[in-house]
Amino acid sequence: ALAGPRATGRRRLLEGLSAAYCLLRRGFAGHSKWANIQHRKGAQDANRMKRFSKIAAAITAAARDGGPEDTNPRLRSLVTEAKRMSVPKDNIMRAVEKGLNPQKFGGAAFEHVTYEGYGPGGVAMIVETLTDNRNRTPAELRHIFDKNGGNMSGSVSWIFTRMARFEVPLRGSEDDGSEKQGLNEEELFELALDAGAEDIEADEENGVAQVFCPATAFKGVEQALEKAMGETPPMEMVAIPNNTVDIAGQEAQESFAKFINAVEDQDDVQRVYHNANMEASET
Repeated sequence: ALAGPRATGRRRLLEGLSAAYCLLRRGFAGHSKWANIQHRKGAQDANRMKRFSKIAAAITAAARDGGPEDTNPRLRSLVTEAKRMSVPKDNIMRAVEKGLNPQKFGGAAFEHVTYEGYGPGGVAMIVETLTDNRNRTPAELRHIFDKNGGNMSGSVSWIFTRMARFEVPLRGSEDDGSEKQGLNEEELFELALDAGAEDIEADEENGVAQVFCPATAFKGVEQALEKAMGETPPMEMVAIPNNTVDIAGQEAQESFAKFINAVEDQDDVQRVYHNANMEASET
């Protein structure tokens, strides 16, 4: 007669303990999830602030070297890029003012320094930096190269061709209902090629086109685009590889991608160019 109540009591006790354990697990799981979210958010915030700092330094250097925005295409391009990155307007204005009035703001003077070398797999690399310390930057880059099987020795600039790259908004065809301001693809091809452009890459999905031209044709292409659009489009000088080196196999491609990310993540690095073909298939 006593067995029934005792068994019921034990069962209720076990059920209570089980419920408490489940709540505790949920609590720890919730804490772990929250901690992971906070960690990811912290990493994203740090990465965004690093990108903001890099573009701000580039804006300051461009303003210092080329003067105000209305006569400085490089500065206009950087300001446009900063706006696309959602850099606060005050930060952009402060970076410009710092470059135009260095005596007022003081601070270390940044300079453009380019490094060359070979990454893993014999891939040619050009790394453009903006640095205030010529000792720190090459030392940190050399460490990244050496750690990943590359080396920062030898000249590779001959493997690349320097070209100007303009970014031009595409308007779309007249019957597609588009209200974008810019040039339609046919107009752009005719205009740019006649002015001396060598290549045009249209990205219809994003409504922009990249116009490439050699340095000798830069002024003619810039003037032609400015006349057609009413303003000078964003422009930057880039290095286009004349040949490529295949990186075949998923493991090799992932390893090379991590190496590139490490180089780009270095505080002073502005641009990285390489001649790796990441779409090569393993034979």
